[in-house]
Parts: sequence; structure tokens; C-alpha cells
Amino acid sequence: MSLDKDNNKHRGYTEDSKLNNSDDSLEGRWSNIQADYRKKNPNITDEDLDFKSGEFDHMIASIARRTNRSTEDIKNEIRNWDT
Repeated sequence: MSLDKDNNKHRGYTEDSKLNNSDDSLEGRWSNIQADYRKKNPNITDEDLDFKSGEFDHMIASIARRTNRSTEDIKNEIRNWDT
């Protein structure tokens, strides 16, 4: 799956969507760890990860619901993920 340029929709991990390793933003961190995160959390679906540009918090909420955790827990986990 790849970045759909028509509507800026992300569908899972692709090399095209991987950002610079030095990007410390939450979305930047997510792009760099997404594949490993999904391996650790196999119950997360493609639908949970399907988000449009500017709707990253919606994706975080989907992951939180799927894993029965708070959105803050998910954000902290992404921030502190060991790559």
C-alpha cells in the first residue's frame, strides 16, 4: 500500500511515507515506527491506521479504542518508542 496522492491518505507503512529519522513530531515518530508498532500490536487493523492528513489524532483514538488504552498512553508510547 502506498501514499494516495489524490487525497493524502495513508494506508499502512510504505517506504514513501517513512520520514526522516530526526523528525521528532508525533506524526514523524509514527511514520518511523509504524511497522514495528504493528508487529507488537497485531490486533490493530488497516482501518485503524487509515487517516487523512490533519487527522492523526483520530488515528490515535482508533488505536486507543482497539487496545483498550487511553490516547495519552498511545501518544506516550509513540514518543518513547525505542527504534
